[in-house]
Amino acid sequence: AHYNLGNVFWREGKVSDAIAHYEQALRIKPDHAEAYNNLGNVFFKEDKLGDAIGYYERALTIKPDYADAHYNLGVALEKAGRVPEAIQHYAQAFKLRPDLTAARNALARLQQPRR
Repeated sequence: AHYNLGNVFWREGKVSDAIAHYEQALRIKPDHAEAYNNLGNVFFKEDKLGDAIGYYERALTIKPDYADAHYNLGVALEKAGRVPEAIQHYAQAFKLRPDLTAARNALARLQQPRR
């Protein structure tokens, strides 16, 4: 329930309420990879890249085959200037979910030769 409330508050733009409910969900279920991923999304939107990266990494520690978390981590790493690592996570996301076109597009964009 707290995870779902976090999602509702996040969609409504109520960041602090979303964070509080995701954190409560994690107190109840510390292995909730989706809650960590969504906390990463909240902090990414708040431009707190270090926090976002940490939450995405935690989600992947719990659920290594979580394609969305790999993609989100790739986005955060790319924004942080850590392109080689971003490429690895985009590739993993695409491998896990070939229909994840955003990962495929990001991978293609980053692997293009620079002029």
